Amino acid sequence: MEQKKIYLIVTPFFPEPGFFEGPYVMDQARAIARLSGYRVVVVKPYPFWKKAGDYEIYGVKVYRCPAYTMPSNVLPNKISDRLSARALFHKLKTLGISPQDVAVCHTHVASLGFYALAMKKINPQCKAVVQHHGFDVFSVTDGRLADRKWHERLCIRYGTRICNSVDLNIGVSRKTLDYVKQYPDVHLKDEYVLYNGVDTTKFFPPAKPSHNEKFTIGCIANFWPLKDQMTLIRAVERLVNEGEKKIFTRFIGSGATRDFCEKYVEDHHLKPYISFEKEVMHDQLPAFYRSLDLFVLPSYWEAFGCVYTEAYACGVPFIGVKGQGIAEIMSEEEQYKWLIDKGDDKQLSVLIADYIKNRPIQRLEQPYDIDVFVKQYLNFINE
Repeated sequence: MEQKKIYLIVTPFFPEPGFFEGPYVMDQARAIARLSGYRVVVVKPYPFWKKAGDYEIYGVKVYRCPAYTMPSNVLPNKISDRLSARALFHKLKTLGISPQDVAVCHTHVASLGFYALAMKKINPQCKAVVQHHGFDVFSVTDGRLADRKWHERLCIRYGTRICNSVDLNIGVSRKTLDYVKQYPDVHLKDEYVLYNGVDTTKFFPPAKPSHNEKFTIGCIANFWPLKDQMTLIRAVERLVNEGEKKIFTRFIGSGATRDFCEKYVEDHHLKPYISFEKEVMHDQLPAFYRSLDLFVLPSYWEAFGCVYTEAYACGVPFIGVKGQGIAEIMSEEEQYKWLIDKGDDKQLSVLIADYIKNRPIQRLEQPYDIDVFVKQYLNFINE
């Protein structure tokens, strides 16, 4: 029997026991394995000064190899790339995988693209792929040196070389690829939009919708300034002050701005209307979505945001912010009902109040099933 060709995924984003970051990458990896003839191998690099072993999660074996990154987190250079690539090849050798077996090397974020180029240097038939997940495509805002202009120039020069050299640049939205191409020296060989799809075997509407005594809004996101949970809090405050007492909002997430948000809620006597909850495992999210009447995330620098489509797949409409990746799968006629201007809590309160009163049906222009997206992508790279 002929051995399957390897689809190698090298990513910093992948869930592990007790830390569920990057479930959308896991769903994508599982879909590629399910829908293609490739053997999918997932490698998650880790800082060389730490210890990390291989593990399995939701049926996916994840292999670890050391990465020789600099202390600033993002200080790209050829020496660390060479050492990290050598560590990857050593790991693959222990798994009995030759570079000649690798048909696709799919790296996530530009700063890991050197793995794909190192693989292609040994095996010119390998497709070298970089997938971009956020608008800071060259990681210029990462690390201790992010405020230094020379560091920004270094990251842009390095990222430009990576993106120009790989065979394919993937964006989780068209807007994400626009951020790659904003740099004048970037000239991509090929590009593809691969939206973060939803595993519809896990995320689907309830057989019998329940009715909440209080209109319930949900929000799942890390508590960072860009996620802008405060806009939702202020919108709820407006509604309460206008007499809407049968309303409740559930926040799930952790991060730097959570303490500020909790203090604001306490100081403004909003605790009967807002709760802050611990993060939950991905397999518990469908039940959370199905308990909601509406999902709201006012994030204003959002490349796509799989939480929107996860909620939608569970039969719950969502409200987001104009000009983000999620807008690409909505018609212009729909957007005025579901998207707000950045930070506009008054506009958000109006949209929420309108939904409570009229319950309009939300419709997307694009499919959201991950199998549809991945099938189209596999057809594209196999042509």
